[in-house]
Amino acid sequence: MGGFMLAVDVRQSLRGGETVREAAARWWRFGEQTIADHGDFLLAFVDGGVCVGAFEIRSAVTDPEAGGKYVFDLAPADRFQWALGQRLPLPPGRNPARIMTGAALREFLDAAPHRTPAPVQVPEGER
Repeated sequence: MGGFMLAVDVRQSLRGGETVREAAARWWRFGEQTIADHGDFLLAFVDGGVCVGAFEIRSAVTDPEAGGKYVFDLAPADRFQWALGQRLPLPPGRNPARIMTGAALREFLDAAPHRTPAPVQVPEGER
């Protein structure tokens, strides 16, 4: 995974009765290059940036009837299930479709409970 991850605000759709997966799957405005370069995984969030869904993007197509917004074929992303209930490092703003990047994203991903820190190298004479 690169240094970017997509995230979408699903709270309005959840209020309308959709599931997290249904809400995360459709009608998001991202740039074509963003999807091409970083469209591997998508996290769904609600108020306060709390993660409620983690998905692998199997495919992404634009919907001409929805103004060219993207519709995703999503599958649960097992490798990010630990993020459920966690606050995401979202960039500031009110846009419901976000791109998470930089040091904040790296720190978030490094905090995964299954990750093990790199082993400490001890010089030969100090063992």
